[in-house]
Amino acid sequence: MTDRIVDLEALNLRSAPDESTLANRIGILHLGQPVKEIGPASAVGWVEIDAEINGATKRGVVKGEIDGLPSLREPVSTAREALVAEAIKEWLRFEKGQGLEHHDPFFKFVGEMWEAIGQHLDGKDRDVPWSAATISFMVRHAGSAFPKYKNFKFAAAHARYIHDSVVQRKAGNTQAPFWGFRLHEKKPEIGDIVGRWRVTRRDFSDAESSDDFKSHTDIIVSVRPDFVLAIGGNVRQSVNITRYAKTGAGFLAPKDNVFIHMVNQA
Repeated sequence: MTDRIVDLEALNLRSAPDESTLANRIGILHLGQPVKEIGPASAVGWVEIDAEINGATKRGVVKGEIDGLPSLREPVSTAREALVAEAIKEWLRFEKGQGLEHHDPFFKFVGEMWEAIGQHLDGKDRDVPWSAATISFMVRHAGSAFPKYKNFKFAAAHARYIHDSVVQRKAGNTQAPFWGFRLHEKKPEIGDIVGRWRVTRRDFSDAESSDDFKSHTDIIVSVRPDFVLAIGGNVRQSVNITRYAKTGAGFLAPKDNVFIHMVNQA
């Protein structure tokens, strides 16, 4: 058996290699879900796997590719996977983006994120953006197993840790969990963070010189030839997935206000 991870937002696990019916569907696998690959299935283009469904291990088959994209990926480093797992966990806790910040119990989950950085707020405080608190929460929990994450600049504002990532790279601090790079310097990988400006246009030099500007960040959980998928908080009033374009050369594209790439060093 080989460890694999689901690389689509949803993937049907079936008892037989037949897409013409839902009668053979055992369950639906989610993005980031670990599975065990057994090997090729009896039909070409299908893969036999073991996966957890409702707390029990089930054996079935999945399509190897859907719309030209592989359905499963190989794991990356354990430190990167730990951060991705925390992002996926919060996405699932917010019902894959359907749980709204001000509804019960989701407003309480937002409160947990605020509490972790010493703020007495929750999801009903809708005039206060909670996206940076979300990223801080995810990184903090990943730090329980990987100490470098504990050196993150936990904050209520993205600019604080964006700026810190640039400062730490310039200082050559190998204990920093992230180093900030210009978009054309590094290709995105799972477990990296993508940053974009809000309200006022910013560039890398702004991140280098200041930690006080409006911005947003998301954790990359899937990397495809033309785009990446990233998870963040306060996205459409929930914890949600955003798709970011890549350039033809494979770097994050300077679109949709994207201006910095925080590379995972953990």
